[in-house]
Amino acid sequence: MSLKLKIRLSILLLLLLLLAIGTQALYATERLHQATQADLRHERGLLLGLLALSTAVGVLLLVRLPRQVTRPLRRLVAEVEDVAGPGPATRVGIAKNDEVGSVAAAVNQVLRQAEAERRATLAQLISERNRMASVVNNLNEGLLLLDQHEIIILANPVAGEILGLRPAELLGRAAATVALQNESLRAMLAALHAAPTPEGASSPLFTIRPHGENLHYQLSTAPVEVLHEETQRREFAGHLLCLTNVSDFKRLDELKSNFLATISHELKTPLSSINLSLMLLRDERTDAAERQRLADGIGDETRRLLGLVGQLLDVSRLDAGAGIKLNRQPLQLAEVLRYATDTVRPQLADKQLQLDVQLPEGLPAVLADVEKTTWVLINLLSNAVRYSPIGAPLRIRVQRWGEMLRLSVQDAGPGIAPEYHRRIFQRFAAVPGATQHSTGLGLSISAEFIAAQGGQLWVESKPGAGSCFLFTLPCHAERSEASFHS
Repeated sequence: MSLKLKIRLSILLLLLLLLAIGTQALYATERLHQATQADLRHERGLLLGLLALSTAVGVLLLVRLPRQVTRPLRRLVAEVEDVAGPGPATRVGIAKNDEVGSVAAAVNQVLRQAEAERRATLAQLISERNRMASVVNNLNEGLLLLDQHEIIILANPVAGEILGLRPAELLGRAAATVALQNESLRAMLAALHAAPTPEGASSPLFTIRPHGENLHYQLSTAPVEVLHEETQRREFAGHLLCLTNVSDFKRLDELKSNFLATISHELKTPLSSINLSLMLLRDERTDAAERQRLADGIGDETRRLLGLVGQLLDVSRLDAGAGIKLNRQPLQLAEVLRYATDTVRPQLADKQLQLDVQLPEGLPAVLADVEKTTWVLINLLSNAVRYSPIGAPLRIRVQRWGEMLRLSVQDAGPGIAPEYHRRIFQRFAAVPGATQHSTGLGLSISAEFIAAQGGQLWVESKPGAGSCFLFTLPCHAERSEASFHS
């Protein structure tokens, strides 16, 4: 029975009782004039009884009717409060199919819609959080976020690597407490609390060696502010410490310094020799033969300077985007070998090196630029002579390599560690600990010359076992090369 029907029946019953009482009262009044004294007393008792019964029924209805109406409402309110609270309840119970049950069903529908929207919002927030966490964790920069009380609330893996701690060991801890045992964080906090540095001043630099190679990080700090929703004012919320990876810039700075030192040495040596030779040429006591020897020496040093300047010009043209102009044509490597070995023969004789050239017969021609290829081979031979000990063997070998020809220059020098095999082909690069001075341009230019011709230049070496520089060039046709005698 619905609540509305219960109320209607209760009101109807009350009206019937009142009607019965009123009818009895009229009947009793009519009988007052006709009845005897005994009948009058009987009628009066009956009337009082009906009045007491109607009063009792009215009081009962007045007490139970509001309770009957409000009890389902109170139960509905309690269940809604349970759902709104922190408990496990997520739905309102529907006891009966009445008006209160309809309200409960409507409340459950609203709760389902709110739950669906909450889950969608939560999934979106989790997705955004994971995306931001992935971005932060994969940055090549270190990030530390401190709140207004300088509690660490964010630390990515790079920051942990710089500090020598795992991010989980940093989160939720006071930065000052961690700094007591960590010198790097202590330096960061000192920079954070220091007076603003003047424009152009360098920020603190932190260096780590995770894989045997120096990585340099520069610190920058910035305050974090949030917008207060009620006051619409920005409030201080902490500090962001950013450690930017400046290893490439630091390496370029070191390369620039090394390059300037090497260029100064490379220029100073021939210029000093030329200056000394000119002084001797001015001396009248110098005989003709000595003058000729001095003139030849000046010519050699001048060519050396021209070669150095030519390398710098080649680099500048490549940097300017001019590219490499090639005149590719069928070429017999025997011709390149003959010219290159003749060029370095005085250096070979000076160090008494034993040259061994292995050039099989029947090799095809290559499609290459004779000038660029010869330049590369002379550079490789000059490097091999420079790093080879006196009297050591020096081997040149040419062999078929699929659709290519491969030429190798093997020396007996100190060798190169594997971690520097790629770096030596970069501009201005030098192997740490090398005693020989080099501009660091020859191998870089050689690699670009060979790559422009469709080949590849690389090195095979290890410390104490010499170095073997190899390059390939594409074959042109199956034509036999003339035999070559060194």
